[in-house]
Amino acid sequence: MRHRLAILLAGALLVAACGGGATPTPEPSPVVTPAPTDIFAQSPAPSEVASPAPDVSAAPTTPVDGTTYTVKAGDTMWAISQKLGITVKALKDANPTVDPAKMRIGSVLIIPPKP
Repeated sequence: MRHRLAILLAGALLVAACGGGATPTPEPSPVVTPAPTDIFAQSPAPSEVASPAPDVSAAPTTPVDGTTYTVKAGDTMWAISQKLGITVKALKDANPTVDPAKMRIGSVLIIPPKP
């Protein structure tokens, strides 16, 4: 019994020497929150916005004669040009934003007039 009491007393002394039990949690330092600011600038009215000048070097976005072609599964620019009787260069020139390697089914191509 004395032996257990000695171990208990030694443990209590050890805890007391280490600061006694649970370590108190430090209080958080007060953080100053900045006041909200107006980070959103008001957009100008549509009449005040300058419109960019049209790029005359680019091909028209709508066909002159209204002819278009909707890409189907398996279509390539070469196959479309052969089917419609135009050159691949003319088809590419009429559709400068279309990457022939990445044409998607359902894309609408402008078909230039036949020479």
